[in-house]
Amino acid sequence: MFKVLVACYGNWDTTSEIPYLLKKSGCNVDVYCSKKSWLLSNKYYENWIESNSNEETYLNQLIELVKKNNYEWVILGDDLLIKKSNDFIKDEEVFKKIMPINKIENRRMLSSKEGLSDFCKSNNIETPGYTIYNDKNDLQKIKDTLKFPVINKLDFSFGGTGMFVSKSFEEFSDSLEKIPVNENVLIQEFIIGEEIPVEALFYNGELISYLSANVLDYSKDNFSYTTRKMYYENKALKPILTHLGKALGLNGFANMLYMYDTKNNTYHLIEVDPRPNSWMACSRFVAENNFFEGVKKIVSGEYVKGFQGMGIKKPNVEIALFYKDIRRAIWKKDYKGILRWILNSKGYWRFLPLYDFKLTKRITKEIWEEVFVFKWKRITGKI
Repeated sequence: MFKVLVACYGNWDTTSEIPYLLKKSGCNVDVYCSKKSWLLSNKYYENWIESNSNEETYLNQLIELVKKNNYEWVILGDDLLIKKSNDFIKDEEVFKKIMPINKIENRRMLSSKEGLSDFCKSNNIETPGYTIYNDKNDLQKIKDTLKFPVINKLDFSFGGTGMFVSKSFEEFSDSLEKIPVNENVLIQEFIIGEEIPVEALFYNGELISYLSANVLDYSKDNFSYTTRKMYYENKALKPILTHLGKALGLNGFANMLYMYDTKNNTYHLIEVDPRPNSWMACSRFVAENNFFEGVKKIVSGEYVKGFQGMGIKKPNVEIALFYKDIRRAIWKKDYKGILRWILNSKGYWRFLPLYDFKLTKRITKEIWEEVFVFKWKRITGKI
């Protein structure tokens, strides 16, 4: 049996369907997390190893687990764990076994947006112009080297924290109070074009499968997570992703963001998160060669044949994440969005996780407490 360990340090809901995906694809799944983790909100794992809240203890135990159990694949489920593991692991063999890339020389990109930009520059991968801002002494460099508009990003961050776009140098200068001082903030040219989120699966640097989409809804703004997408086939990305996988040594799930510059017919790589996300299990609704089939190829060893095409079921496939989208619709008072779920518009009921009572129970509990209990407490003045 192909043994896989899925580990999570933070309590990320993005991991909740990953054991299901792996188990249905022929894997024997162990999970390593706290007792409150979303990673336990499913019935598709064999063993749960409870983690310690102490960071060093957690990481030492993770390394010992991998050495002792000889897992054939380790999946780190959240950005914080990837960063902590990257900072902690020094041995190259341990690094290759645990981390989502197998080329240790590229490790800086795992916890640094500047590191990703430097990697792209060194490997002939299109990415926007950039520089680092620490304090006002960097202003002239920004003015001289970058084309406006620009976007600022904390060098390590997720979920769009603190991002905003400046259309001119003057606008950027007037917004300095929003930017942390001495924090290594990436200032990046903002590409005007089509935003293309991509989910992909790699193994030992080989591209196995990928899906591209257009965003239909964000939870808050354009820098927050997505709740609805329209998937379609984008063959132009195949050579781009193949090169990225080999150059970086990607080894697992990855979700990426590209900006397509229609004027220059260029795909600019904006972001690479080498971890699973909430959309991965939805691939079964989109394509014949989905991520379930991709994992089966890893298990059987057929992944060495490389990418074999996706087999998109129809030109455009609309997908929504129930837990995320219904909360978005309620908080934003998007009544049309709520009705989509109530009336099964476009077959939305097929996205309900009814295959797993344990996950359905957790989602129902979270929505009840987050939306209705919270609103009741606010009405009654208890918060």
